[in-house]
Amino acid sequence: MNKYFYKLKLSILPVACTIILSTGCSSIIDARKQKIPYMETYYSGGIELAATDLTEKSEDRSDTGDELMWALEAGTANYTAGRYQKSLSEFEQSERLIQDFDQRAVLNARAAGSKVGSALTNPNALPYQGMYLDRVMLNAYKAFNYFALNDSVGAQVELRRMREAQKQVVKKFADEIQASQKEIDAQVRKNQQESRSFGNENTSVPFSTIVKNSAVNEAYTTSANKANKLYGSPANPFVSYFSALGYLIENNYAEALVDFRNLYRMNPHNKLIQRDYVTAATRIGSELPMELAGIQPFDYALNNKIVFVVLFNGRAPALKQEKFQIVLPYVGYTGIAFPKYEYFPVLLPGLDVGYRFNNKEQTARTELVSDFDAIMSQEYHDKLPSMITRLVISTLTKEMASYAIVHAANQSGRGEAQIAAYVLTGAYKFMFNTADTRGWETLPKEVQVTHVPIPDDGVLRVSPIGMGGQSREIVLKKDTNIAIVYIRALSANKLNYKLIELQ
Repeated sequence: MNKYFYKLKLSILPVACTIILSTGCSSIIDARKQKIPYMETYYSGGIELAATDLTEKSEDRSDTGDELMWALEAGTANYTAGRYQKSLSEFEQSERLIQDFDQRAVLNARAAGSKVGSALTNPNALPYQGMYLDRVMLNAYKAFNYFALNDSVGAQVELRRMREAQKQVVKKFADEIQASQKEIDAQVRKNQQESRSFGNENTSVPFSTIVKNSAVNEAYTTSANKANKLYGSPANPFVSYFSALGYLIENNYAEALVDFRNLYRMNPHNKLIQRDYVTAATRIGSELPMELAGIQPFDYALNNKIVFVVLFNGRAPALKQEKFQIVLPYVGYTGIAFPKYEYFPVLLPGLDVGYRFNNKEQTARTELVSDFDAIMSQEYHDKLPSMITRLVISTLTKEMASYAIVHAANQSGRGEAQIAAYVLTGAYKFMFNTADTRGWETLPKEVQVTHVPIPDDGVLRVSPIGMGGQSREIVLKKDTNIAIVYIRALSANKLNYKLIELQ
């Protein structure tokens, strides 16, 4: 064996130890397990405590690879707890981190170090850069914070940023898939060159082979079934609805109509979206599709004396660690850890909103506008082939390094060297076989929306469907023109209400 090659491989262990000291602790303990106590507190209704604990954790993880993940969780928990300035601070830090990732040159020293870290350890060695959904939702949460602080100007700034982020992520996502494949091809060629030192040419394992494994196939099939192709990966319909709401606040029916038209394309069977589209088009005299000719517009304006009820319902899917077995050169069967989504049930079907208008008692029911299971599954499904292939290549790289070290120790004839080589390489591979389960776990499972005219007496009665006796009265100020009632359903009986009154 080439001496230079042996020395290069032998240096991997101390380098890996250095890397783990400079990256997030999720390199060994996966993020999902780290966050269990925080999520249990949050979803059980301990909002204040969760906000405090997640803020402390976010500050503690500053300048680590996990910083963005904790800042997003802290931002959400603080918003739910009504700590709007602190929530804004956490989301602004999240935004700075994402901008830093985007502006970083592809081959600068920091990025190069990260790629080496990933190859020698696992994907957790790379800084968490968030999903594409994260990039859009953080601006949505910032807008909610500004609205809650009675700063409509600040909220409209964030809505504009949200719209721009939505446009950018669609292109960025397509570019990433292409870049990932190029990176995989390059690493395959590198491994094939190095494997020739051992007299083995077959080091390529394509995804078409890997996906036949039952664990990988189940994750791939489930995510495909959950994904909603109508949305257009990774578009988020709630972003379009919130955008339309922002335009209506500015009395801009024309731009709101563009959003309603896009929403209709994403979900043509949604009754609320159909009527919103027809109402906006009728207001400005715009032409409608023939299939909507029989849909009646609302009998009230969408930008005047109206209450929007927005339900953030349940818990978004969270990644958990799974392992699959695969045959690799040099070692035969080996287990590889990978992330797989766990989905949570919808515990609250929706809300009924009772109100009195034109001297009549009426009821409106929230309708599903955005399915976060579908959005997140679409991104996961599209990324899974390159993710799994990269994990296999990374595992093979480590196995080749371990093989080189053990082979050299055996050739030395020294018993202690052989034992040390087996122990160190075994421990090294065990420690770093950890799935990247980082994600934003305080996001909702879905967003439901309805709207009603401001009641004659200014009183709304919000009742969770199927939870008799738990209705809540919301009283509006007499001079309110547009209101947003934000409701966070942490579970079927843990609802957090916020009333935002505008103009």
